[in-house]
Amino acid sequence: MADVKDILGVRRAPQGEAAAAPAQKAKPERMKRPEGMSREAFALLGGSNPVIPSHLLDGLKKKDKLAKPKASTKGTVIYRYKQFKNQARDDGLELRHWVKGYKDANGRIRDAQEGDYAFAKYNKKVTLFRYDGEEWLNVISRDNALAAMGWTKEETDYLLDMLEAYDLRFVVVADRYNFPNGPPRTLEDLKDRYYAIARRLLVAREGTDATLLNNQLLRQPYNANAERARRAALNTLMSRTNETEAAENEILEQARVIEEKRKAEHAAAAQAAAAAAAAAKKNAVPVAPKPPPPVEEVPFNPGDLIYPQDFHNAPMQMGMPSLLNAHLEPFWPPPGVYARGVHTRETAAAQEKQALGSSQKNQKALEAAVAEIGYAGLPRYHSRAVSGAYLALRGEILSLLELRRQFQARTETKGGAGKRKKGDDGGRGEKRQRTAKRPYD
Repeated sequence: MADVKDILGVRRAPQGEAAAAPAQKAKPERMKRPEGMSREAFALLGGSNPVIPSHLLDGLKKKDKLAKPKASTKGTVIYRYKQFKNQARDDGLELRHWVKGYKDANGRIRDAQEGDYAFAKYNKKVTLFRYDGEEWLNVISRDNALAAMGWTKEETDYLLDMLEAYDLRFVVVADRYNFPNGPPRTLEDLKDRYYAIARRLLVAREGTDATLLNNQLLRQPYNANAERARRAALNTLMSRTNETEAAENEILEQARVIEEKRKAEHAAAAQAAAAAAAAAKKNAVPVAPKPPPPVEEVPFNPGDLIYPQDFHNAPMQMGMPSLLNAHLEPFWPPPGVYARGVHTRETAAAQEKQALGSSQKNQKALEAAVAEIGYAGLPRYHSRAVSGAYLALRGEILSLLELRRQFQARTETKGGAGKRKKGDDGGRGEKRQRTAKRPYD
């Protein structure tokens, strides 16, 4: 045995160690037969199909299996073969059927369903508009549109009787319509006559059309001519032969091919025009753009501003920019994209900085003047006219502040002349001169 292990390359067990016992296979757990299941039924499972838990009968007691249902409080259920009438019928027909009932301890029998026949409530009748003698004389016969149809009262009554008998099934009525010595009537003629009378009676009974705006008979009146055209088109469509249908399909296919060919030709022409335009643009000699005329920069002085009375959105001439500088003149910026609102705010800030400087006192005076005229904030829509009016308003406010400053300086000079000695101004003249030269720090 050791030689065989050496040939197969199996490692020998060390001397002194007992050979390992072969492992025992675990026995599969046998499924227990549920209580209440027969041996034959359990043997059919064969161990491969587990029992569904809902089918187990564990805990089911024998008395629960054999227990009888409790008796109803209404009594014992019995069935009787009784005669009944259907209230939906007016011919007095009586039929018989089995009826469920209850028999109490005293022997009295009571039906489970008492009252009228249960299915009589499903007998629904259509609403049929009928007239009386007075309505015929005062409403129907005096209507010119109804009189022009050529119907007599006898034939109209015959039509209404048939519609009532067949529940407004116009197809059945048209098939069985046969008024003695009357002209032939089509399905459209019958519908047109009835619905015209129904609309006229509705309006006459309500007294006005305002209360019948949502009524279906008035919102969508019956159109006999449209119905005849529809039926004629349907008959033509249904009477086509296979050859006619094949010919029409062939014509439609040819029309589709022609339409696709036209679209392809238009697309090719548009592509050729685009290629020619691209080639012409490529071969064209580039022309240098004309530089804008130089604008001389003038220092801002709010006292020298003379603003126009109105502002327009359109520039005065072609090529003129729609941006304005502090003097409300066209502003020629370097090439690029500019937002008019941002440029207007920057221009207004430059106005204030040149006129007021960086003094907080002057800034507060400007804010007070703006609040005094009842305007605060920036415009919401910065068009050319709005931006020009906004810059003009800011410049005029600055001019107003300058005039107030000069008026205040002159008032102080006149009021203090009598209190000071001649030739002695306490050094205020030199200070006034410095202030006049530089009004705002």
